[in-house]
Amino acid sequence: TVVNAEASSLMLLDEARQELVFDVALGEKGESVKSIRVKVGEGIAGTVARDGVPILVKDAGSDSRWSRKADDKSGFKTRTILCVPLAARGRLIGVMQALNRRDGRPFSEAEDLPILEAFAAQAAIAIENARLFEGLKEERDKLQAVFSGMGDGALILDPALKTIFGNQAA
Repeated sequence: TVVNAEASSLMLLDEARQELVFDVALGEKGESVKSIRVKVGEGIAGTVARDGVPILVKDAGSDSRWSRKADDKSGFKTRTILCVPLAARGRLIGVMQALNRRDGRPFSEAEDLPILEAFAAQAAIAIENARLFEGLKEERDKLQAVFSGMGDGALILDPALKTIFGNQAA
């Protein structure tokens, strides 16, 4: 990963349920945690989601906010955590976290935090763009279905009066 972590994950916010859902989990035990859902406010990731600010934990076992849920399910041993919010257009869309530096040292606020924040910012933009594209594609498909089913001719023109779409009757 970008901060030389043993494991990392990207969790997306399910706004309706106010839960974080593992979307990407990298590392030896990554697949085993994908079914876990974390409530906003629960654990380090949930706290980052609730407060919108990064958290760096040098000793997970001694931090009262840390939840053992993922470790218990996967058999992974979390020692240090670096977790940052994923935000797009001023809105939280999830969190990104890195677990245990490969060299055994704790994550650094001066070195690792800015790198993970920059990576998370780029990931958030990519995720939001993919969501917008998917939404546009769905709307286009709906519009095509409506116009294709019409018995009357219909055209959609751009501002220069160039045909963008026309149904069979047109």
